[in-house]
Amino acid sequence: MVDLPDISSTTFSVIENAFSLVFASFLGAAVFFLVSRRDVARAYRTSVTVCGVVVVIAAYHYFRIFESFKSAYGVAGGVATPSGEIFNEAYRYMDWIITVPLLVVELILVMGLVSARRRSLLYRLVPAAFAMIALGYPGELSTDVATQWLWWGLAMIPFVYILFVLFGEVSKVIQDQPIEVQPLFRVVRVALVATWMFYPIAYLFPILLGNTGLALALENIGYAVADLTAKAGYGLVIFLIAKRKSELERLVPSAQPVVATS
Repeated sequence: MVDLPDISSTTFSVIENAFSLVFASFLGAAVFFLVSRRDVARAYRTSVTVCGVVVVIAAYHYFRIFESFKSAYGVAGGVATPSGEIFNEAYRYMDWIITVPLLVVELILVMGLVSARRRSLLYRLVPAAFAMIALGYPGELSTDVATQWLWWGLAMIPFVYILFVLFGEVSKVIQDQPIEVQPLFRVVRVALVATWMFYPIAYLFPILLGNTGLALALENIGYAVADLTAKAGYGLVIFLIAKRKSELERLVPSAQPVVATS
C-alpha cells in the first residue's frame, strides 16, 4: 500500500465524515429499495432487487473503509499522522468487483430487452466490468507514476467500451419505451456518463498531485461521490423507471411488459 501523508485534523474529519455519510446513505437506500420492490410489477422486480443488493454490499465495504481509515491515523494537536496501521483501500476494489457488474445488470434488466439481446449484452459487459476493476488495482498500489499511468490507461479501455455500449443501447430503446418513460431513460443516459466519469478522474489525483494530503482527500471524496451517485442515485432512477412502467401496465390489464425490439 502507498505510504500515507500527514494531514490536518480538518482534512481527516472531512474524509471521515464523507465515508460516514455515504455509509448511512447506502443503508437508507437499501431499506428503500428492498421495501419498495413490492411497488413494481414482477417483470421489473429483479432490477429493483439488484439495486438494493448493490447498496447493501457498498454499505458493508464503506463501513470497513471507514474503520480502516480511522485506525490508520492518530489525531493530536490539529494534525493527523499515520498510526502505522494500513489504510486498506482494497475494500473499495472488492466492492467494485461485485457491484459494478451488478450496476450493468440492473440497467439491462429494466430496459426490457428480448432475452437473446439481454444475454448478449451481459456476456460482453460483465467480463468487461471485471477487467476494468482488475486492471485499475495494480496502479492504485504502485508509487511509480509511469506504472500508475499505464494501468489507468489499460483500465480505461474496458471503461470506455462499457460506457459506449450502454449509452448506445439506452439510445436505441428510448423510442421503444412508453412516452411517459422516455424522459427517465434520457436521464439514465446522461447519469450513466456523468456518474461513472468521477472514477477515472478521482484515480488521477494521486498521479497528478503526488502523495499529499490534498490528493488523499480529493481521491477519497471523489470516489465517495462517485459511489453514492452511481449506486444509490442511479438506482433511484432505475426504480422510478420500473415504477412508472408498472403503473402504465396496470392501466391496461392485458398489456404485456414493454419489450424493445432493437
